[in-house]
Amino acid sequence: MSAARQAVEYAAEQLGFSALGVASADLDQGDALPRWLNDGCHADMQWLERHLPMRQNPALLLPGVRSVIMLTYEYPRRDVRCSPGSIARYAQGEDYHKLLAPKLADLDETLQFYGGSQKCFSDSGPVSERFFAAAAGLGWIGRNGLLVRPRGGSFCFLSCILTTLLLPTDRPMRNHCGSCHRCEQACPTHALVNGRCDARRCLAYWTIESKQLSAPIEIQKAMSGHLYGCDVCQEACPWNHLPSPHAVDPHLLMPARLAAMPETELADLPEDEWACLLANSPMRRTGSAHLRRNIHTFSDPTPS
Repeated sequence: MSAARQAVEYAAEQLGFSALGVASADLDQGDALPRWLNDGCHADMQWLERHLPMRQNPALLLPGVRSVIMLTYEYPRRDVRCSPGSIARYAQGEDYHKLLAPKLADLDETLQFYGGSQKCFSDSGPVSERFFAAAAGLGWIGRNGLLVRPRGGSFCFLSCILTTLLLPTDRPMRNHCGSCHRCEQACPTHALVNGRCDARRCLAYWTIESKQLSAPIEIQKAMSGHLYGCDVCQEACPWNHLPSPHAVDPHLLMPARLAAMPETELADLPEDEWACLLANSPMRRTGSAHLRRNIHTFSDPTPS
């Protein structure tokens, strides 16, 4: 193993990343993503179309890129909300973008010592992170479209480092979903079909990304109880029922006030209190008006 890879693996472990794998940057990604876009499964998230060339060719992001380093960072598995209005596990604590950015900067500095030029992302750039994570042997893409790991399941963030260094690569892992379809069967809106997620039916899309003032009535009914995001497909996955061998960063745990606050109290919060409550949360991107819409939808999921 190269000295550069040994150094970055050691540094990543010290920084709290749970696993690291490497894939070649020039892998053929196939036509799965273009077909998904052509079928309209991205709803109105037009940036996915605009960024398609870069997603399929990392050299457009970093000229001379040779290796893609993929890392996992754990987030909580358990929902600690004591009141109705579930919040996706990944968004329950501090903003992971801000948490992981300085850690990736440290790894970038490590690789610079060995002569590499890097670009780093954690759900913050047009990189096919799940594709490269699977190619780097960190897990496989499950029927819910997420990276699933035999030790750890799917409750993790993915981070990516594009580097001009040529590093030893890892072998992809065999898909272990087998004949299991529990995620597809559990999805409340039937958004998962043949291993693809149709955002037009996905509750995560409707509660986070959609800017529409209202959703179709069948979606509204399914939104009942979902304040921000949806983890139903992850909760149904048997690989998430096994004990996790990894620790969770305390910064990613939900604040006690948010865990205990009823949805009616959340809906009536003044703007300054919303700003304070969401100051360090990834939910601040969506904004209080959008969250209030979600609260009113699941409190009274009937058309006006």
